[in-house]
Amino acid sequence: MTKQILFQESFLIAGIMCHQGCGVTIQGYLQEGLHALKQEGVMPHSAVLIMDAEPHALGIHCVSVTIECDEGEDLPAEYNARIANKLKDSIDDSGFELFDDAGNMPSEISPHVNQINILVNLLAIGGILVLSAVFPPSVWLTSGLTTLSFLTTAFTARHYLVPFYHNLRNQTLYNMSTTITLGWLLSLVHTLFHAITMPAMAGFSMAFMNFIMPVVLIMAINGMDEIKRWVLRASKKMQLNGMQALFPQMATAYPCYSLSQDDVSRLLGMDDPSTRAQCLQDAQDLFDKPVVEVRKSALKKGAVIQIKRGECFPVDGMIMHGNTRVNASLLTGESTQSKCPLDFVPAGAVNLDQPVTVYAMNDAYNSTVNQLLFVANRAKRKRTGHPSPNHTFLYLYSGLIGAGIAASVLGPVVFATFTMSVVLQNVTGILFAICPCTMAIAHELPHLLSIHHRSSKGILLRDDGLVGPSDDIHTIVFDKTGTLTTGNSEVDSFEGISRALWQRVYLLEKHHGAEHPLAKAIEHAYEATATYPNIMHDIHSVAVDSNHRGLSAMVQGQSIHIGNAAFLQQSGIALPNEWPASIQHKLALGYSPVYVAENHVYQGVILVKHEVSPGVIADLLRLKREGKRLILLTGDNALSARGFNQQNGAIFETNDVHAGQTPQDKERFLKTLMRADPLHAKGVWFVGDGLNDAPCATVVSEEGGMSCAMTSDDKAAFFTDITLNGSLGYLFQHHHINRFLKKVVLQNQGLLLYGALASLVFIMTLSMVGLAVSPLIPMMVMVSTTLFVLFNAYRVNASMDIALDQKASWLKRCLAHDGSIGLLVGASALLMCGVLMSTVAMGALSFPILVFTAGATMAFSSACVLAGSALLIGFVGVGVASLWVEYGLCRDELPVTLEHEAVPLRCFDSHNGSEPRSSASNGPHFFRPLSPDIDSQVPFEGPAGISFKQNK
Repeated sequence: MTKQILFQESFLIAGIMCHQGCGVTIQGYLQEGLHALKQEGVMPHSAVLIMDAEPHALGIHCVSVTIECDEGEDLPAEYNARIANKLKDSIDDSGFELFDDAGNMPSEISPHVNQINILVNLLAIGGILVLSAVFPPSVWLTSGLTTLSFLTTAFTARHYLVPFYHNLRNQTLYNMSTTITLGWLLSLVHTLFHAITMPAMAGFSMAFMNFIMPVVLIMAINGMDEIKRWVLRASKKMQLNGMQALFPQMATAYPCYSLSQDDVSRLLGMDDPSTRAQCLQDAQDLFDKPVVEVRKSALKKGAVIQIKRGECFPVDGMIMHGNTRVNASLLTGESTQSKCPLDFVPAGAVNLDQPVTVYAMNDAYNSTVNQLLFVANRAKRKRTGHPSPNHTFLYLYSGLIGAGIAASVLGPVVFATFTMSVVLQNVTGILFAICPCTMAIAHELPHLLSIHHRSSKGILLRDDGLVGPSDDIHTIVFDKTGTLTTGNSEVDSFEGISRALWQRVYLLEKHHGAEHPLAKAIEHAYEATATYPNIMHDIHSVAVDSNHRGLSAMVQGQSIHIGNAAFLQQSGIALPNEWPASIQHKLALGYSPVYVAENHVYQGVILVKHEVSPGVIADLLRLKREGKRLILLTGDNALSARGFNQQNGAIFETNDVHAGQTPQDKERFLKTLMRADPLHAKGVWFVGDGLNDAPCATVVSEEGGMSCAMTSDDKAAFFTDITLNGSLGYLFQHHHINRFLKKVVLQNQGLLLYGALASLVFIMTLSMVGLAVSPLIPMMVMVSTTLFVLFNAYRVNASMDIALDQKASWLKRCLAHDGSIGLLVGASALLMCGVLMSTVAMGALSFPILVFTAGATMAFSSACVLAGSALLIGFVGVGVASLWVEYGLCRDELPVTLEHEAVPLRCFDSHNGSEPRSSASNGPHFFRPLSPDIDSQVPFEGPAGISFKQNK
């Protein structure tokens, strides 16, 4: 009977940790909710709950609920809200956090807010300029401009002012909202002071200092927020949003056969291995049933689904009709496999070949891929050990501000120069020098640039909190396939294969080897120099081993078997009892043997070497030299895993090579490793690539370690802390970069203290001679401090270039050195000292002149100016030269191409057991066309310098 859908809804749920526990719990509570609705008479008794789930965001799943019933059952429209509320109550009862799309779902501020704020600030500045130019000075103009400036800054700083009010009630004041709010209040006090003391202010300088400058400062804060939003958005390229991000081949709906209840009952035998074959034979008539489109979220156990070429399998299924090849490497790590009727295919596998029909052995909610995603996308616990606010800096900075204000009042009193005008001008000057924009830049900009510059080099961070930890790495756990190896293979050597047999092996692998790495390696080796067509493509009676150990067929009239030892032995083919020493040596190094038999008689072996990712071995050796513990987790068998290790210089200790690991085994191993010594868990890193590595990445991150994906193309990258750029080189520099960033922030705090101290010195010194602090002095202090912290933030990028590229010029190395910021501070101190001495000597604010004969004070002032100017000119020269080298000379550089000399493949002489001999020195080699005596006992030359020699 045809089913009809009564209700469909999706719920955003956070806190799911796994499928077996949390996922089943949610399903149980929703089933109870449906049962309650049936008892209330809202739902008919034939109603059935169908569920699906997919990652919506990091730590949040979108659970789709579909309720269907027998056709003919109607449901009033007003029941929908009642059903939705009942199901929401069921989810709440299960103890999980429920979000709604427009409600409490955590989200970022609208991307247009900062742009609107900046536009409002610009309009206000324009309005102040126009009003100041059009209307003459008056009390009304001053009042109007004060009100305009106040309301504008209050509106554009509202995202800081409102949180400050709430933080004040909660007594959490060590944050940026406090800094911005206090800066806004101080600028308001400055404006009100001048509005009261000079009601009819005139002149551009007064309008700028009192009305425009507060707006400019808040606009700078809005600009910083926009830069932060843009940088974080640009750096977080791995946005997890739905199943399409992980499986773009997953369709939203699939064609399914319209089955009656009797048809579904007939197919129950597909679940029992003993009756599966007979059930399939009896169910052939079902393929004549009509086909309807069914949403992926509504697929349920027992459905018969058509999967087109290029589509993802939406549920775990058993193939009922058709032969194809599937790629399930994202889930199992296994290579492409051939599938035929009665073969199992996991959800998430991609159909690479012919359309097939499958029997759904599970619904989408309980599928293999969904169980994996529940674990991979579980909400990560917050990291511990994040640095607390630097209270020492806050105390010192606040103390200097308080000392500056006190000196503004007490200084003139002590030195008998007290006047109300001097005191008020000193106080407003010190408040003006304390620029909240500079403080925001000093703390925020280095972090933003660090994240963005890593992103520009292919290093993506999951969140900005990862720029903080700086624990030393002591253990690194690697997945093998796809992480340390590329998945590509090449024929290294072989023994006992004639030219005719080689061609038959090639034909069989090319047409029926699918995408298996060993098959591709044999194809590439043959095609390297084959210059003539194969004259016979006669291949039939192909049989693929169900355990994927090999294949057999009749090729050109000969029976050919290709595969591993177990496959040939099961086929009744005897293998040699002993191998030549040269072959044994290759097998011990981890080379994969492909045994070949013709007409049920063993002929020879092809040895295939697996390609290691470029640069990985050198990085692993460097890590080992630095004393890091390296652990290898692989699904390969023990012999292959040990061989891989030996093949690459025994980088991993024998006890640290763990073979035969399923994704669940890897997860358990990492949990044990991380919890064995919780104090040192932060120094454990995991590097993987596939979706099957995602649960491992989550475990490591939860326990305080770091998880990495090799590239942004890896599916594991959606769930790891860091995405690498295809190289392990970043592992050597991560903590160095983070520590340099911490140092820069501390230096910026020192620069802020330096600016506050400079203001205090000016106030004290000028008070001695009865002078008020000119507005130009605090402006000079503020501008110079801001420029210093901007340059210090640039040093973060320069240091990262040196660490990751290691090709930076010596000029950039000079700028990245701590001495460069010291040079700037020294130059500014000398120049300000010159200004101070000149002002004291002249009795009014004056800039120093180069005079050495007008007294000691002016001579000292001139010397300071000369020394400071020399330092500043030297710094500017280095900076300009560095920019010219980086952006000028580098454009004229030609790309450097590294050419690697091809290494010839070799053939073993199986008769004397000698070392393999190479034929590369004999010049190019070509196949001769087939001739009647093709199987004669004559050695010949093969592709890419391969020497062929048939057994006698």
